[in-house]
Amino acid sequence: MRNYEAGKPSYFATPSTQLVHALNTALDAVLALPLAERFARHVEASDRVKHAVEALGLRQLASRAEDRAHGMTAIMLPEGVQAADLLQRLAGKGVVCAVGFYKNLTGRYIRFGHMGASVVGYCLCHW
Repeated sequence: MRNYEAGKPSYFATPSTQLVHALNTALDAVLALPLAERFARHVEASDRVKHAVEALGLRQLASRAEDRAHGMTAIMLPEGVQAADLLQRLAGKGVVCAVGFYKNLTGRYIRFGHMGASVVGYCLCHW
């Protein structure tokens, strides 16, 4: 490692070829669309989810729209609804969400992700 840091050619470790190929595949997927279009699709998907949450009469963890992420929506649950119970029921219908992780709100909200392939609708595979 000292030789590597000093810029002297020397054997240190073999890079993981699987990770290099995985990085290449991931970059191919990300760059398949112009980034501006990719970002716009995430904003559109986020807006659809957030409007649906509001239409259901639910509120979001971030009260101000400018503080909300475009890749995930944190949904506060109504009184009496526990995250663990709801997540199990959603999973039974093929919907995967995650429990919220803020200590003071444990079990009171869920996180719904809407990013990547779920938004841009494709997968690049190199066989």
